[in-house]
Amino acid sequence: MSNRPSLTVAEKERIYMGKLAGRTLPQLATEVGCTVHCARKWWRIGRAKGLEGLRAARQGRGQTGTLSQFDACVSEMAVKLKRTHPGWGAKRVLIELREDPVLRTLRLPSPSRLAVLFKERCPDCVAARRPKKEPPPRPPMATATHEMWQLDSQEGIQLHSGEVSTICSIRDPVGAAMIASRSFSVKTKHHWRKLTWTEVRDVLRVAFAEWHTLPDSVLTDNEMCHAGAPQAPFPSKLTLWLVGLGIKHRFIRPGRPTDQPHIERNHRTLDGLALDEQSLTDGSHLQRSLDRERSVYNRLFPSQASDCAGRPPLRAHPELLNPRRPYEPDLELALFDLQRVYDYLATFTFTRTPNASGQVGLGNCRYSLSRRLLRERNLQTVLVRFDPQQAVWVFLTKDHEELYRCPPKHLNVHELTGLEATAIQPAGPVQLTLPCLVA
Repeated sequence: MSNRPSLTVAEKERIYMGKLAGRTLPQLATEVGCTVHCARKWWRIGRAKGLEGLRAARQGRGQTGTLSQFDACVSEMAVKLKRTHPGWGAKRVLIELREDPVLRTLRLPSPSRLAVLFKERCPDCVAARRPKKEPPPRPPMATATHEMWQLDSQEGIQLHSGEVSTICSIRDPVGAAMIASRSFSVKTKHHWRKLTWTEVRDVLRVAFAEWHTLPDSVLTDNEMCHAGAPQAPFPSKLTLWLVGLGIKHRFIRPGRPTDQPHIERNHRTLDGLALDEQSLTDGSHLQRSLDRERSVYNRLFPSQASDCAGRPPLRAHPELLNPRRPYEPDLELALFDLQRVYDYLATFTFTRTPNASGQVGLGNCRYSLSRRLLRERNLQTVLVRFDPQQAVWVFLTKDHEELYRCPPKHLNVHELTGLEATAIQPAGPVQLTLPCLVA
């Protein structure tokens, strides 16, 4: 009996009327050729809804599909609103549905169900979802002193003299030491400016000299002077200077200041220690206060940062005074290796669009290509690579066919270091050997 067709309306009525007449369900099931369970179902439906319930067009499982459990006018009105206002999202449409006096007494779907409905019924009104880019990896954590310095700036500090100051600070996260803090006057005619890359370079250079060491890496945010122009990615000169010294320039993930929590907390600590009314008199007072409090903090302050456990950073981590990669200002040119810069640039492939004059930009420099060649090849874009052996830029088609070679502009030792190269330079980088400094 399991394979028999569904009961007809007449058979359903026979079961219902027979039960009312006092006959048993097993008897009625045998007569119509169904199971007792099936007969009982239709008897109960008839008892609850009468003959009209037995004659309904559909019985059993309800309708399926998006919003099938809601009144049909809800989905119709929702789709109508979405087509009228394509820019409205599901939440905005739901607000309008709640305000409709006709629908006010009806149960309404959630925004997520409305979103599914719109994709099914009016996909042309649904904005295409852009795939999320794979987020860059979190920068590695330092495990030893001078392995990684964190660098960041506090901006827009108003001084009583009318000046506006920016404080550029460096911190060692493992040793919990305040490596450097330097104030710059940044007020302009109408507002205040960002620090230049050379000012950041000066802060780092003073820190190298004070601690007699180069760190393995420097971690910064993605400010333009640190990372280059975002619309045409190219390493900044700050990055290239660090590379020339054998220092990795690492960056936090965009919009993730928590990737360098130690320097962020350093700002707050330094504010409480150094930024009092007297220090905010003018730039010179501010710098003296920063120098004094930084020295007190490193030598005497009972720090709870890192694993200091209430000890001053230099007492908890005396290895801070031992150079990791020894540095002396007079020998910076000997430590700087331009070939490192060339090898680093060779790891990139840049895509550029020539302008109407056939010029392309690389690192704030313009390079001219043959307009006739670009026109004949119908080249809308070109690839650019650096040849580290010949120290030249190589311009290529998208099929990697070489078009042109030219030497780089403003890519030399003086441009990156700001120092005048001496007549005699060593063939490669110099490794200094300095005695360990004792606290």
